Amino acid sequence: MKPLFTSDEEANAAPPVPATPAFPPLLNPAPTSDTLPAARPEASAAPLVRVDISGIDDKAIEALGGSTGAGVAKVSAKLLGTVRASDADVFGTQLNELIATSKGLDPAKLRSGGLLSRLGNMFGSVKEKMLSQYQVVESRMDTLIAEMTRHANVHRGRIQDFDEMYKSLELYYQGLDADVKKGEAWAERLRQALAQQAAAANAFEAQQATELKRRLERLEKRIDDLRRAMLMATQMVPQIRLSQDNARALTDTFTDIVNVSIPAWRNVFSLYLLQLEAKQSAAVANAAYDATDAAFRAQADMLLDNTETVARAKQRSLVSLETAQHVQTQLMTAFDKLEQISNEGQQRRKDELPKLQELERELIARFSPTGA
Repeated sequence: MKPLFTSDEEANAAPPVPATPAFPPLLNPAPTSDTLPAARPEASAAPLVRVDISGIDDKAIEALGGSTGAGVAKVSAKLLGTVRASDADVFGTQLNELIATSKGLDPAKLRSGGLLSRLGNMFGSVKEKMLSQYQVVESRMDTLIAEMTRHANVHRGRIQDFDEMYKSLELYYQGLDADVKKGEAWAERLRQALAQQAAAANAFEAQQATELKRRLERLEKRIDDLRRAMLMATQMVPQIRLSQDNARALTDTFTDIVNVSIPAWRNVFSLYLLQLEAKQSAAVANAAYDATDAAFRAQADMLLDNTETVARAKQRSLVSLETAQHVQTQLMTAFDKLEQISNEGQQRRKDELPKLQELERELIARFSPTGA
């Protein structure tokens, strides 16, 4: 690759491009009838062949290098149109959901109740809940696989896009190089035209020389801009290849995750579920042993209580001494009360007899005929 920037001496030392004028030159030395007297050349001067600078106007200089970037712009627009920034967040969300769902496989969070309820439901509802939770984990994993596969395909397509961008950049560089060469040829022609300028005879010729010099300066500035664009294009080449290598690495990474890591995850979850089933079976066995121990202990305790109760009942008298004493005390008290009440009745009747006799006499006397 030749250097993009050369010194003015090297540019001036370049062999002149042969001019083949096809259009009238900007400054025509041939006298006409309309030329001012001061602008007419001497009649004795030899005719001079002017350099053809037709077509090297301001519009042509402005358009120089303008059509070379269209291909690169199209590729860039295509890439920008396919990028979605929100896709980068999908992995974290899906992975967090997978982890959160996987934590629900803990059987301690799926069972509740006492010993008997756990025994009754150990192989029923708890296992069904655990299997249901594992199915949710599988669903989350399938979603994650779909996302990883889609991103792998995206980066696989990016490899092709970078190839297309590289080719477009190469064409862009070649187009710029061609435009620089065209501009250098134009600049050489303008320099030759300036060198052929004679001393200005009037203000019009001086203005024409000034405009020609400014046109050359603008063209040289345009050539320098194109060379800088070529330099930036060469700087983009390793960037494109590096980005392409990154896309390949990401594609391999996602492919490895889908083909290697995800199957390993499935094996891990399957083994985990089997271990949970073994843990549940061990828990059932321990619970059964606990229930057996509890039943035997309860039966032994009840046997002891019943034996003691029956033995005590068997050794009891038909009537206890305390009861007999109580009955006899009450009986004696009853006889005492009866005698007391009888004596009190006799004494009362004895005390009331005179009064009753008095009442009887009064009654007889009252109703006796003699007494009337």
